[in-house]
Amino acid sequence: MKNKLILTLLTLLFAFAINGQSTRQYVSLSIGPSFPLGDFLKTDLNDSTSGWAKTGVALQVAYAYRFTHNFGITAIISYSGNGFNIAQYKSALENAHQDTMFSVQSGSNWGSGGIMVGPYLRFPLSDKLSWDFRGLVGFYGSNSPRVTIKATTADGEKLPEYFRQAASAISFGWQVGSGFKLKLNKYYVLLFADYISSTLEFNNATGWDWDNEPYETTFKQDISYLAVTIGLGYFF
Repeated sequence: MKNKLILTLLTLLFAFAINGQSTRQYVSLSIGPSFPLGDFLKTDLNDSTSGWAKTGVALQVAYAYRFTHNFGITAIISYSGNGFNIAQYKSALENAHQDTMFSVQSGSNWGSGGIMVGPYLRFPLSDKLSWDFRGLVGFYGSNSPRVTIKATTADGEKLPEYFRQAASAISFGWQVGSGFKLKLNKYYVLLFADYISSTLEFNNATGWDWDNEPYETTFKQDISYLAVTIGLGYFF
């Protein structure tokens, strides 16, 4: 099912690209900060939905085709890299176990991305400036961070390391956004803010627990963030 969805989205993207008309389509590359929201941002040790995500970087590659003066369709390949909040996690562990000192290491970030397709509305503000709104759905995936926790009790005893390997998941996601396009010769300067969200189930999470025993578990994570990006687009 997921492979069919990817193939369908790529086929639509290719079809629009080869059948476009002059000045009705553009491609763009944008970059900017990614601000985690909701459960993805949460830092509660007692809440398994906490993502402990930090502000990261967002990348977007977009293709858009305009059918009429105000209406078109767009496809976006997006990526967000968000670090694991080591400082907050360490502080939460030490508050919960005040007789123990902890060291937290993260070998990788939350790496999330996907491809989505949907309509967009364009409202010209002048001959060169337009205000756009877009809504997209598609397939989305993520890799969770790799985390190692070391602990030492107050009397100097070192406990076995707790280790969680990176896990991966894929599901459906959605994106809504709004922004401005400024026309410069054959280029657009773009400034957009997009809300991106997906609920993912990681069913291959493995590691070593505090008893020095291997484990395998499943967990769900709501990933949502605000991407504020600026970029350059070429229209044709």
